Amino acid sequence: MLLIQQKAKENHFIYITLLLIVAIVGYWQISFLKYSVTHDMINCWIPWRHYISESLQNGLFPFWDPYQQLGYPIHADLQGPTWYLESLILGSTIGQSNYVVQLLFVFYAFMAGMGMYFLSLCFHENKNVAFITGVCYMLSGFFVAHVQHFYAVIGAAWLPFIILNYYKMHTTKSYKYAIYASLFLFFNLTGGNHTFTFILAYLFLAIGGYFIISAIREKKKEIVFQILKLNAFFVLLTTALSSVVFVVFFQVKPYIDRLSGMDYKSAAVNPLSPQSLLSLVVPFSTVNSVDFFNTDQSMCNVYIGIIILPFIILALIKSKTGIEKVLLGFAFVCLLASFGSYIPVHKALYSIFPFMNLFRFPSYFSLFSILILLVLGGKQLAFTLSSFVISKDKLVKIISVLVGAILILLIVAVIKNNSASFFFFADYETIFDFIRAANFYQNIVLQGTIQLVLLIGLLITIIKAAEKYRLVIITLFVVVDMIAATQLNIAYVGFSQTSPKELHDYVATLPKGFPIPTMNNISENTEEIGQHHGLYRNTSVFHKRISADVFNSFCFKNQAMMLDSLRPLYDSMLHNPVVYFSDNVFSEAELKNEKVEITHETIVLEAADFSKVVAQIIPTQNDSKEAKIISYQPDKIVIDGNTKTAELLTLLQSQYPGWKAFVDGKETEIFLSNYMTMSIVFPKGKHIVEFVYKNKPVIIGGIISYSVFIIVMIVLSIVWIRENKRYLMVGFIWLILLGTAGHYFLY
Repeated sequence: MLLIQQKAKENHFIYITLLLIVAIVGYWQISFLKYSVTHDMINCWIPWRHYISESLQNGLFPFWDPYQQLGYPIHADLQGPTWYLESLILGSTIGQSNYVVQLLFVFYAFMAGMGMYFLSLCFHENKNVAFITGVCYMLSGFFVAHVQHFYAVIGAAWLPFIILNYYKMHTTKSYKYAIYASLFLFFNLTGGNHTFTFILAYLFLAIGGYFIISAIREKKKEIVFQILKLNAFFVLLTTALSSVVFVVFFQVKPYIDRLSGMDYKSAAVNPLSPQSLLSLVVPFSTVNSVDFFNTDQSMCNVYIGIIILPFIILALIKSKTGIEKVLLGFAFVCLLASFGSYIPVHKALYSIFPFMNLFRFPSYFSLFSILILLVLGGKQLAFTLSSFVISKDKLVKIISVLVGAILILLIVAVIKNNSASFFFFADYETIFDFIRAANFYQNIVLQGTIQLVLLIGLLITIIKAAEKYRLVIITLFVVVDMIAATQLNIAYVGFSQTSPKELHDYVATLPKGFPIPTMNNISENTEEIGQHHGLYRNTSVFHKRISADVFNSFCFKNQAMMLDSLRPLYDSMLHNPVVYFSDNVFSEAELKNEKVEITHETIVLEAADFSKVVAQIIPTQNDSKEAKIISYQPDKIVIDGNTKTAELLTLLQSQYPGWKAFVDGKETEIFLSNYMTMSIVFPKGKHIVEFVYKNKPVIIGGIISYSVFIIVMIVLSIVWIRENKRYLMVGFIWLILLGTAGHYFLY
């Protein structure tokens, strides 16, 4: 018995190793750092992670990023990801350079494949088939199209692990799996896409509801109560682990419009258009075809494999268990919801169900359809291989129909091509020249031909191949199919011609740490100054320039309001250095009544604050005033000021809970100025002013989250040692965790 268990574990190791190899090969341009990732990955996640790492390695926790949108709480932007364990470990040790982030993408693609491998095994016992579903998931159109959306990739990687353990929690009635499910959900909440968490909540209701209803029908009250207790434990543990997330959410909610719910037009942007279903057969058709698909280029690829597709279709028409029907129903609703405003399902979910109005991109619903269809298709493939005679005839018919459909598609594409020469017969210097030459109908011809060959090969395998070779051939076809589809598409959306080495070397030449900002006007610190080697947005993070530019869905509503409605005041405000004096103070009422002549020194205050301030300052033509920063860290800015009369001292950083100001060591009130920034009354004379950021509620939330995490890891370590004697693995995990924790205690 022990020998059999050991052999099973070794088999897992072999398949997991193969998944890693396929991930590396499938994304080889990213794996081997030939080309740089692009779009949002290089403009959002690389700058954010760079800043998090630099803060941690300078002995600071990354609460505040002063360089974007006039400063913002990066810890409150969970896309960041400030509170994510992987980010904390890497940020505290080797850092998160563009090299690291690129390799992390491949790592998460591999993790997605491994998660799908184990999830698939919940429904059958064939490890080879589980490997196939893992390959199909991690090289699916979702991962290829969403290389740039790193938090979506992270969320999609953890999704199979969450569903796997939540499902096993119900089938085994074990608290161990409730703990695992909570841990993986915690990883998604702190590092992944929250859209998936909202959709997951409803999948949990569907799965949990199915098991409860089944127990009720069988009149097993004790099982009903057991399931309810397991779910209560799961919810409570997840809540405790995610304490910091909830604290951050309620603290930041008043500052971000979208957290109170979006209008439907904003929520429905970038759906999976119905015509995007063409990508299920020929994903290369999505390249250079935005007009046809009528959605963002990253939202129209849902390819899951031409070889697995016949087995998915067969699974749909075969009889199913109760839980499979529930999962299939959920997948169908998600597919319809992914169409956004094309059909009314998404709007109904948006209008009726909680949390459905908090996120954009209906296309993200399709990920759940992809995952569930692969699970069901994998089970059908395993059944077909074990009961080949039963499934053979239907499978042959399905493959034949698919061959016929692709032939028709090819004929239509050739006719529509109007005898134009095919671009793929020409020679190109780079893959990017090849992609630029691509067009809709010729793309269909190229990949349609590949798909036709693969399907005919599958058909011959089903009809002619000996049983002992059948699964091996199918596996090879799947790997070739998925890698070919990945390689055809990924240069369009996944990487650019930028050299990762050149970018890495360039960033190495830029300022380290947190130098005192120059006292030039903020308006001069534009993105264009830092646009080199693929960097295009959020470049101020690297150059240590305080900037008002923002390329982030996390944007303070007051800044958006000023950009839309008060642009003259906004622009004038930016014609100042990061800290400046002013006695040109007005109330909101005066601004609305157009009694204000706006200059760069204009300060607008709320009515109550205006009354307090005007009683303390006297407007004069005071040119003898000076303010300079003498010590600078993102969370502590020290200013040496001197003026002959009391004036407002303004810091061009966004006001947010946690900021306090001190004049000569004595706390003073901070006023919200110009709807965004922070001002204090500076007494006449020479004084030292300190602006200090310390957010106690968030710190407490973080301590609770990671204290619970450590307790959970201790419990699991005991379980692992008792069950498997994995002392070395447990010791290695604790070495990493304790080393990271020790980093913070040293400061």
